[in-house]
Amino acid sequence: MSKEFTRKQKRKVKMLISKYCANFHDNECVALDEGDGCVCVQNISDHMMCNYFRNSVLPNDEALEKELTGSTSKERCIMCNKPFIKKSNRHRYCPECAKLRRSMKNAQYQYRHKNRVKK
Repeated sequence: MSKEFTRKQKRKVKMLISKYCANFHDNECVALDEGDGCVCVQNISDHMMCNYFRNSVLPNDEALEKELTGSTSKERCIMCNKPFIKKSNRHRYCPECAKLRRSMKNAQYQYRHKNRVKK
């Protein structure tokens, strides 16, 4: 579990949510809404709860992102150009593209290997 926000961080998080979150409307989360309204979980929590907030809203404030996650998402995926947090210096792709890239490389290997065995 992530560490608790300080009062200053919580204030910044609420400001970011109200200003940049596409799912936030009238103190409710549109993404979680199933017709009867649902309170925005990230807006009332003292911890990092919402993946949408982490991936799409938090990169708007680099200083706060560095405080909360320990790194900034300045790094961008080579395939889709989407920002993501690198876990090592070797990461070049976001998790979705990395999975796709791995399957493409495996298919190429299988194709080469299959042709080599037949000859």
